[in-house]
Amino acid sequence: MLSLRRWILLTALVCSPVAAKEIDFTRYLGDHSFKESNIETSFIGTVGEGRLIISALPNTNITISVNGKTIAITDKLVDGHAEFSVDLLENNTISVDLTSPPPTATNIRVKQRANIELNVLARVHFNTNVSNFVEAREFYGKLGFETVSGFPDTNTQAMARAIGVETPTDYDGSKGEHAGGYLLHGELIGAGGFWGGVIDLIEFTIPRNVEAPYAQLNHLGMARAAMHTTNITADYQYMKSLGVEFLSAPTQRTDGTLFAIFKDLDGTFYELLEVDGEDIETDTTHITSLGHVNINVSDLERSNAWYQMFGYEVTETLPSTEPAEVAKAMGFEQPFTIKGNRVTHDVDGSVLELVQWLAPFDPERAYPAPVNHLGIHRTAYSTTDIEGDVAALKAQGVEFLSPITPCCSGDDSSSSIVAFYDPDGTVIELVEQPYVLHLLFKVITWFGKTF
Repeated sequence: MLSLRRWILLTALVCSPVAAKEIDFTRYLGDHSFKESNIETSFIGTVGEGRLIISALPNTNITISVNGKTIAITDKLVDGHAEFSVDLLENNTISVDLTSPPPTATNIRVKQRANIELNVLARVHFNTNVSNFVEAREFYGKLGFETVSGFPDTNTQAMARAIGVETPTDYDGSKGEHAGGYLLHGELIGAGGFWGGVIDLIEFTIPRNVEAPYAQLNHLGMARAAMHTTNITADYQYMKSLGVEFLSAPTQRTDGTLFAIFKDLDGTFYELLEVDGEDIETDTTHITSLGHVNINVSDLERSNAWYQMFGYEVTETLPSTEPAEVAKAMGFEQPFTIKGNRVTHDVDGSVLELVQWLAPFDPERAYPAPVNHLGIHRTAYSTTDIEGDVAALKAQGVEFLSPITPCCSGDDSSSSIVAFYDPDGTVIELVEQPYVLHLLFKVITWFGKTF
């Protein structure tokens, strides 16, 4: 029997209203060269007050115009910084005229606080695209992943456009309905079924993309995801016996955690991460659940605020560097420098690891649309109000791949999806499902937090 306190907690979770959050958005971000003259750039905001923030070397002469109002900065830098109030609109312009000591750049940021209310409940899954589904499914099966559910191999042209596919494609409809759409095969798989988190494992046939996943862990986008194990030593030995490619043997970070980076058959990176738990007898691995998803970003301050919209709050700051042996275990010959933190969702407890790589830095954007690139290409979240959320996100300047689209069973679809980009091009997806599934997500989340 559930205790009264637990029933109260469950009722509160299921019935809890969504509260608006005040978020300090970065509306504009630019690094300007030591000699630059009046290049006008546009950016999105909301009507109200914003802050113009400048970081520069002494003896930098800057004239900045925001929406036609000019601010001259000559002797106003204090310890290399200055901040000014500016009036923002929905659509804004900024131009910069500066001369600064070479070769450094001047950093200019416009920030604005705004209240936003989204209805995101939980991470549904993250997607991993593979080149051969049968072989990949066998690979993940040997790691202990079970089938949660399947889904149609074909779908409407509207559904194809929703994930960035240009239609009509050359699919002729011979393997199912909806000619002109996509052709794929996939399953939702999980460690311990649904309860340990879900991977959306897909092989795309039409359109096909066999470009390799990110070659290094510092590429912008979703470069890796973690899998929790209660016995990393045993799993490393077992997986090595299967021929799994690891970057190194298990290695200890400065916080004491043991980890090992490995690749799936296509080269997608995963991180085996040891956690506390019962070490039970198993024929496969000791992987109990999926852990955090790593998202590399070009500006941590901007991305922290952006993901806060979806219910994520900073819960842990990452060390700015690690010893050489840790860098080597992550595929780098020299120690790295980062700014990073883990953010935790305030409803389902899922975790993202947001990392800004300072050295080495790779500026190439995340995988472009359509979402068929080998590797971890998108992650999906459940919402109770997709139309309201899309309106709120559009008001904040978020770029969408397509309108809200019925999903995922053709003309009989009872759900809706929409996909869009984070500030660095990483694809995020919202899914609205029937009300009973919303309740199921909340109950699963509650059980995960309570027991």
